[in-house]
Amino acid sequence: MLALAKAALHGTNPDEDLFANAAETDWNELLEQSTAQGVMVLSLNGAMRLPKQLQPPLQVKMRWIVRADAAEKWYRHCLETAKDLAARFRESNIRMLLFKGIALSRLYPVPASREFGDIDIFLFGKSEEGNVVLERLAGKKIIASKKHSNFFYKGILIENHHTFLNQSRYKSFQHSEYLEKQLMSLLAEIDIPDETNDSLLFPPPCFDALYIALHTLSHLSGKIVLRQLCDLTVLFTAYKGKIDFSIYRNALSKAGLLKSADALISLSVSQLGLNPEYAPPYESDPALENRIWNDLLNPEIPAPPKEKRTLLNVVIYKMKLLRSRYWKNELVFPGQYGKRILYSTVNYLRHPDIIKKVF
Repeated sequence: MLALAKAALHGTNPDEDLFANAAETDWNELLEQSTAQGVMVLSLNGAMRLPKQLQPPLQVKMRWIVRADAAEKWYRHCLETAKDLAARFRESNIRMLLFKGIALSRLYPVPASREFGDIDIFLFGKSEEGNVVLERLAGKKIIASKKHSNFFYKGILIENHHTFLNQSRYKSFQHSEYLEKQLMSLLAEIDIPDETNDSLLFPPPCFDALYIALHTLSHLSGKIVLRQLCDLTVLFTAYKGKIDFSIYRNALSKAGLLKSADALISLSVSQLGLNPEYAPPYESDPALENRIWNDLLNPEIPAPPKEKRTLLNVVIYKMKLLRSRYWKNELVFPGQYGKRILYSTVNYLRHPDIIKKVF
């Protein structure tokens, strides 16, 4: 999987020796693994760079192509929907910024190979006005949280962000407030395109570098997947020479997150071939990197089989899962572990129907 993803990212050929004796069961396992890691399309693109005799067996290849085709259709649907949504906002004199998945996709060699599920937007301080537009489109009231409002449009979940960060997660409110202000100041560097019905607005390089690092770290406290390291690899490659690394490192250092961010950059270099010359300066910590890498590839706590998912077993599983993630929570959000448990407990009490959902 790693060899195929790297080949697709860099336009190189995978090591043929790795696939010389691959059986159909190996390819089936690779397909499922790459799907779980969010690099299913990327891995297929890499597999197609192998000599024909080393490519997946026909049945596996056809299943893979069907899944990839569905992902490509979803990408095109999301892109057209984003253009439509931006035009709707422009009618109300509201600018719409696209960020995260759909924005990152344009940096990939093949944009449709970057898989994502929803569309994240920011309306430059006009989120409440934007909600009025969204409610008019939806024909119903929109429920808003402190961070964003959720809205389904043309079958796609749209997250209208009031803020970029979940402010309750960081070491202190001051850290969260500082990082939010830093991100907002970096948006001042944005290039405004000629506003046509097809124009879309994307983040500037310095914003993207800091935000995607912070977003990936927020997932690290739970579970990250290979796709997120691919994002870092693609981002720093696409933006080479365009990022002020002193701003990036100073912001992460002030928030106490530089060590964790350095580990992700180091893994992107060692595992995915990110050119160190394009990457921000980083200090390697092999022990920490190995722990993160092993955690990424292997299930933390195996989920109980479906036939044994009684309420008690699911509760026990979730308790073990939270306990296994303690080291990651302390790494990224020190001192917030108790709050995380309290939040989960309250959430389950409020929504008992979700307690049997095993992730």
